Amino acid sequence: MSLLSLRELTITLPTPVGPRPVVRDVSFELAAHEAVALVGESGSGKSMTVRSLLRLLPQGAQVSGEIRYDGAEVMAMSGRELRALRGGRVGMVFQDPRAAVNPVRTIGDFLTERLGRGAGARARAQALLEEVGVPQAARRLRQYPHELSGGLLQRAMIASVLAAEPELILADEPTTALDVTTQAEVMALLDELRRERGLALLLITHDLELAAAVCSRTLVMYAGGLVEDCPSRRLHERPLHPYSAALGASRPDVAVRRELLPAIPGRPVSALEAPPGCAFAPRCAFAQDRCREQRPPLRPLGDDRVACVRAEELTLHG
Repeated sequence: MSLLSLRELTITLPTPVGPRPVVRDVSFELAAHEAVALVGESGSGKSMTVRSLLRLLPQGAQVSGEIRYDGAEVMAMSGRELRALRGGRVGMVFQDPRAAVNPVRTIGDFLTERLGRGAGARARAQALLEEVGVPQAARRLRQYPHELSGGLLQRAMIASVLAAEPELILADEPTTALDVTTQAEVMALLDELRRERGLALLLITHDLELAAAVCSRTLVMYAGGLVEDCPSRRLHERPLHPYSAALGASRPDVAVRRELLPAIPGRPVSALEAPPGCAFAPRCAFAQDRCREQRPPLRPLGDDRVACVRAEELTLHG
């Protein structure tokens, strides 16, 4: 049985013109100890999908479909069950660590809030900081969030998640606010800790190379829906969906000299403004009339899944 299972998840938000979907018919599974990446441009629905797993949705949001964690339906959980899920079994590392901590409380207070009070809790908090590579951990416990760099504060956030000994970590672009060197260090740390502790990981990122380095499987989202689900290595070598190929082609490569970096024409669209048919059709060089007539479902193709009616006939390169 999968640790996490989504079936036809659809999230609808109220708008001035009535309820509109922002996530549509998303289905995937995540096994225990597995690392999966969720990639796509801004507005594709990645964060909304992941936040729904803990019912952290905007007021007025309506959810249909199924979200199951370890066999239990998340949307049907009682308050007590939901607190246990959020407070222990699933941990979340947010994009901006400064937005997730109380600026007037010390790092020690932040960590021991979950561990309890007393010398034992302080010792455990210090050990966690040392485990995630924070130097001078005893001194850091007495400091406030503004006294730590972004990289150190994100490490403290990871320590707070590990304190609850979760089974699954949800990481919502955890390195976006960090410099390139610190990004690599934090992701290497997160991957190492996941492997050592036998945790599952669902990573939101826009970086295909990072997804391939950390996760065995990648899910590609566009306009609120999944367009491809495949092994991360194969996505780089032989993408099945034109959007996946365009994402791969538009990333910088130090081994290739180019005057201009290829860009995907047009602009990203959210599910709120997606046209009829394939949402990517207006930006796709391979679109035909049939692509604009009906929205293609995510369907099996060999061992993978793809939402493109021309997938069998196209030869794409990342």
